[in-house]
This record gives sequence, C-alpha cells and structure tokens, in this order.
Amino acid sequence: MIKKSFIHFSILTFVFTFILISTNFAQGFVCAIGGGSENYNDWSDAPYRWIVQKADSGKIIIIDVADASNWLPNYFVSLGATQAYNKTIPNLSAANLQSTYDELITAKGIFIRGGNQWDYIRFWKGTKVDSAIQYVFNNGGVIAGTSAGAAILGEIDFTAQSGTIYPDEALQNPFSSLMRFEDNFLKLVRNVLFDTHFIERGRHGRLIGMIYNRHFNTGRDIIGVGIDDRTAICISPDGIGEVMGSGAVTIYYKDNLTKYSPYNSGKYTIENLKSHILTRGWKFNFNNKTISFIPSSAKEFDANRAYQFPKTDFYLTGNNNISANISSNLSSFLSSVNSNNVLIISHPGFSNSVSTIISYLSSNNYNYSTLYLTSNNLNDQIEANKISSSSCIVFVGDSLNVLSFLNQAGTLVSNAFLSFLQSNKPIFFFGNAGKIVGERYVANTDSDMYASYRGRMTLNDGINVFGDLIFQPLVFDNADYYENRMSSVLWGMMRSRKLFGIYLNGTNRIQVLSSDKSISGNTTIPFIIVDVREATKVDSSVYRASGSIGPRQVVAFDNLRWSLTNYSQIKYLLDFGRFDFLTAIDKNETDSEIIDDFTLEQNYPNPFNQTTTIRFKVTCGSFSDKKIESNQTQKFVSLKIYDILGNEVANLLNEYKSDGIYEVKFDAADLTSGVYLYKLKVGDQFKAKKMIYLK
Repeated sequence: MIKKSFIHFSILTFVFTFILISTNFAQGFVCAIGGGSENYNDWSDAPYRWIVQKADSGKIIIIDVADASNWLPNYFVSLGATQAYNKTIPNLSAANLQSTYDELITAKGIFIRGGNQWDYIRFWKGTKVDSAIQYVFNNGGVIAGTSAGAAILGEIDFTAQSGTIYPDEALQNPFSSLMRFEDNFLKLVRNVLFDTHFIERGRHGRLIGMIYNRHFNTGRDIIGVGIDDRTAICISPDGIGEVMGSGAVTIYYKDNLTKYSPYNSGKYTIENLKSHILTRGWKFNFNNKTISFIPSSAKEFDANRAYQFPKTDFYLTGNNNISANISSNLSSFLSSVNSNNVLIISHPGFSNSVSTIISYLSSNNYNYSTLYLTSNNLNDQIEANKISSSSCIVFVGDSLNVLSFLNQAGTLVSNAFLSFLQSNKPIFFFGNAGKIVGERYVANTDSDMYASYRGRMTLNDGINVFGDLIFQPLVFDNADYYENRMSSVLWGMMRSRKLFGIYLNGTNRIQVLSSDKSISGNTTIPFIIVDVREATKVDSSVYRASGSIGPRQVVAFDNLRWSLTNYSQIKYLLDFGRFDFLTAIDKNETDSEIIDDFTLEQNYPNPFNQTTTIRFKVTCGSFSDKKIESNQTQKFVSLKIYDILGNEVANLLNEYKSDGIYEVKFDAADLTSGVYLYKLKVGDQFKAKKMIYLK
C-alpha cells in the first residue's frame, strides 16, 4: 500500500517541476539559427521543417524591418506550412499598430530574419510586436530567428547598439563600451544569451567575455550559447534543445569549479569555465545544464591514460612578425636561458627571413649557428653536431612539414634532437613554427579560407616536445581565417585525442616549463587554454558542402574547461588543471588590487545566499603600527560592510593583525537582497569591493 505522504510528495514534486519548466520556457518552442544561406535539400531542411512541424503546419509570418524576397516564404511552404509570408515592420509607429498585433497573433510561428538586432530592439521592444510575439509563444507557437533574429531570443541580448565587438576586443576588455546588453525584450529562453555565426567569426572569446561581463555587472551567471552558421538549436517547452545543421553549438556556463578574478587595469583571469560543444543530434537540457542525449555517432574519449607532459622548457609567440618578436620576445628568452650557443633551425626557402635573426644575434655578440633542414641532410653528422653542441634552439619558418623532419626517428639529426630534449635545453618558436611543438599539429589553416568548412585541414606529425598539446597562433590575425584557426585546436584535439589546446595572438608570448608542468604568459589579450580531461564523448560534423573533400571540421566534446589570463605571474598548472592563484600579487604589475600593505580578494561565492567569505592578505613590512614581543609587526585592520547608499550595516573586524592570509565569514541573514560594499582598512590605507546578496 502506498503511503498518503508519499503521494503528496510526488504531487508536489510534479507541480514544482511543471512550474519550473513553465517559468523557463512558458508554452512555446524556440529555434535559434546561427545564420548562413538556406537551401532546398541542404542543412536547413531539418531545423526549418522542425519549425513548420511545431507550428502544426500552420501560418508562418516572417518579420523584419526591411523588405525581403519571397524565397523564404516559398521555402517554408515547401516544407509543409499552409501559408508563409513576409511582414515588414520598419519603425515604432508600425510596431504599435493594433492591426499589426491582430495580424501577428494569427500565426502559428513567427520567424525573425537576420539583420541588425539593435533595429529589432529599438523599434519593437515594448510595442504591439513585442506583445504579439509573446502571445504566440505563450499559446504554444514557435518563435524562430536566424543571425540577428536569433540573437534576441534569449533573456539577455547583446544589442550591438554601438556596433559589433570583435573577439579580440572583447577578450582584451570585457567591459568595453561596445558591450551593451538588453534584458527586458522577449526573454524567451531564461538566463540564456545567444551569439551567432560562432565558429566562422571566431566568437568564442567574445561570448566568454560577455559571460564574464554579466557576472560582475549584474551578479548573474548566464548560459552563453554560441551557434555556428548553417546550424540551429531547437528548444521544446520542456527545456530540451536539439542541435541540427552543419556545425556545432557551443555552450558556456559557470559551475562550482569556475573562478573569476576581478578586472583591474586590463588584467583578469577566468579559470575552468564549463563548456559543451554539440553537433547534430546532441541535446542539451537548459533547466539543469546537462547533456540529455548523445547520439550513437559519438565515440568514447579516454582521458585516463598517462599524460604527455612537456619534455623541456619552450616559448611560443602569437604571430610571425620576426622583427617585432625579436625585440619583445626573443631577447627575453635569450636573457633568461643559457644562450652561449644559439642554434637557428629553419629550411632553405626561409633563409632571407632568417637573416633578420642572424643580424640581431651578431650585433649583440651571441655565438650562433644555423641548420637549414632538408630531406638530404638528416644523416649529416656536421648538422647533428650543431644540435648536440647548442645550448638553446630557435625555430623559425613557414614550411612546417620540413621543420617536422626532426620527428623521423633513426636519423642522426633527429637522434641529436631527441638527446637535446632529454638534456632539458630550452627552445624558442617564432609564430606558426610553434604549431609543430605537439606530437600532432593541424595544417592548411592559413592559405585556404574555407579549409575547415570544406574539410581541407590536415592533421600532421609534429616534433613531440609537448605531446598532448595542439597549438594555434595568429588566432585573430586575419578575419578570413577565423573559422580555420578556431576550429583547428578543437578538431585537432578530437582527431588526435589530445588533452590541451592553446590559442595565442599577436606579439604575445607564453612560456611552458617542464619542471613544474606549467604555462604562463606575457600577453595583452589573454591566452586561452582548453582542457578536455573531463570529456567522455567526442563527435564531429558529417556535413559536406559543395566543393568539399571531407566533412565540415567542427566537433563535439562534452565537459570542456576554458581558462585564460593575461597576468604574467600566474601559472596554469597542467597537473592540476587550474591556475596557481587568481589575482596577481607582484607589485611590478600595474594592478589596482595591489596596495603596499595588503591584498583584498573578491568574496566567494558571489553572488551569495546568506553567507559568503572575504579573504585578504596583510603585509606589515617596516611601516607597522605595533611591535609585539616576538619581534613580529602588526597593523590595525578593520573590515566593514556598507549598503549601496554608504550606510554601515555590519562591522566584521577591528583588531591588530600580523603578516598572513585571513578569511572572514559574513552572514547577511538580517539584510535584504541587493548590492553591498565591503571595505578593508589596513593602517591608513583601504580598499573596497562590491558583493551581491541574493536571498
């Protein structure tokens, strides 16, 4: 016999679940499409047919602020819609007509074309159009959009009010004036921000910057959904979204392993942002942020094998500009290592460019030699001796297949190079030459702008200095190659089952140390690390565009982690999959968090529900307030909480402290939700930070 209390509990659970789903997605369907040209019997058939089916094959009205051809209405009709036509709503006056509302609510589906999302927001927000879209959605209809039309379907929209923002700009300053958002228009998918044309425009860094921006500016941790062109995610009222089309949908969100440092003087850190990349047939549950279905096409990903860590120390740079990298990066490398005998390794076709390096070494009195690799000198003892006698090596050149001759085991030259690695001697790579540092590298990223889309990138053998790495420089160097360069790391990691990927740009550099298995950088734009050790499944697109020699080279991964920083002191620890700390404490860095006598960290968690922890470091130095018997010095420390109007609401600490790191718990049970400030005063200096309390 079933107990009555259990029945009551089951009913309450069902009601709560129903309310949660209804709150998140009301009653309707959403299809967000990443842009790209539709065509009969092509990628677009699946998502556009889904729109028609969920609209009960009824009327579909296609809206925009500009006139359009009849191609799209005819396409919807060919897929089964009883009627489809364009409706131009070009301004506020048209958007507020009762006749516009009356017409739109007769539709079973409303489709928003591509264009400029700021036009949609400024002309339609709060109007009869806004109300009509909500009406259709709340009554079980379909709201769909492509490109800019998809960008306004989430609860949070990037407005493009001041123009677009490129990924390198968003990474360099996530709080740029171009980062403008709307959170009171349509709001069809709760807590989600959609970005489109994702892989083709390299927008991963842009979406990461937007998520970081929203965390600190609003206290909300949103779900970022990046949709590739010619790709869609179609979401049912139960919150389950299915991926359709040619590419992938990339999902980012903060979880309990994700950590952020504040943005200070252009410096910041993001650690372990959670991500899933999904291709056709994969499904994601937006209610609980989990993958709800993985198709049988997916393959196992074994991350439990022994890792291939760096065999020696090496430097990587973000572009091929030899002159710029000499002054900013090569000089730093040579001054930090044993540079008694520098060996330049290149290939004959690059000798003119090598002369710039030779000129620098000669003018600065370095002892150097050169080795121009060919298939004919791999067993030349003289060339092998150059490697054996060198104290460090500099790789430069644009023929990576030739530079990779060093992987041909059994030759005198390759054996000498292997001994060089075993001696832990350091290496410097100029730009693209650094791609060969892994056991495998992805080629044909820089000469054919459609290489990734048409399956023309190749996976080649590298020289295996750091076997588990896929490296891509020049990532934002030329917009024509965004898709190749962004997809190269992920595709290379999937195909070769490697665990780490790095993106780098410009004259930025990173240093990889074998001794502590760490990565650190000297960068303006943060370098990005992709870590897939939590992944269990991989997949890839099977779509072949016209002129392709293979499928589109975008992939699926579950459980990726993205980490990035532009602090030079912070190290990413490969053993542990995290940074050694989040906020720089070296006073040589320009950083508003750093004060002579103390460091104040961001409270955690933030936002918080009732309790949070405030952590700070005191360094008394010689300017202490008090000397105690043990000859230690102390400073007087106070920690207080203020509301947004400046009223003191809590006094957490008033006492002398010695050198050390301290944590103080704050319980806000008696306060109302809102923004508060916590102010730490050490001696006569103070620092304040913002915290967000959400009951």
